[in-house]
Amino acid sequence: MKKDEILNASRKEDEILSAIGIFFGIGIVALVSKSIDNNLLLAPFGATSIIAFLLYDSEYAQPRNIILGYIITSIVGILMAYILGHNWIVYALGVAIAMLVKSWFKAIHPPSAAMPIILLKANEQGIINYFLFDVIPGICLLVFIAIVYNRFILHRDYPLWHR
Repeated sequence: MKKDEILNASRKEDEILSAIGIFFGIGIVALVSKSIDNNLLLAPFGATSIIAFLLYDSEYAQPRNIILGYIITSIVGILMAYILGHNWIVYALGVAIAMLVKSWFKAIHPPSAAMPIILLKANEQGIINYFLFDVIPGICLLVFIAIVYNRFILHRDYPLWHR
């Protein structure tokens, strides 16, 4: 077998194992959501799971960046909703400001950039509860599953502590 064929087979195996992790990550969050009758699963978690399971050695995949990214962007979204209300320019401003603040905190995780948009579309009365009882538990559960699967089942170097 040629070196390229061996590398290709290894990459395909890694992709299949990552897909299995994504299945369990999203599946468990969805199952927990159903069992507690509370939606902990958000659309950006799909992209987050691809990064956490397939690109696990990326800076964007590190648990600190994932969790802080969602927290920062959610807080920005909540503040934008309360301070500026809900109009077209606030969506753009929310994502731009969230990116800037995440950059300052060195907590870049691209899928979390959707949170200001999601939260600005949410009912203003329940926006803080949505953040506290849906977003945070959901993303923490997904990150926990990524750590267990990557580190303890696949024995990958995840999270990367040296970054």
